[in-house]
Amino acid sequence: MKPYILTCTTLSEERNRIQEDLKFKTDKHKYPFRLYDDDSELYYEGLCVENNSFYPLDEEQPNSGCTEIHYFNNGKWEQL
Repeated sequence: MKPYILTCTTLSEERNRIQEDLKFKTDKHKYPFRLYDDDSELYYEGLCVENNSFYPLDEEQPNSGCTEIHYFNNGKWEQL
């Protein structure tokens, strides 16, 4: 099982990857997150099996330049 999946992207070249990731979605992927670059531009949305994990950011940062991860907690998006 993948520890996170990407569900949406603003990068057109990554859309096929999103379709592949969705095939791995399980009921354990229940914590929504968003990845942003240092200009606060949204690059990805996804679901993680753990709340408040830096794993998605650590994995995606080298290729995308994302520098922030936000999780949806208690009705609002919060940056880790």
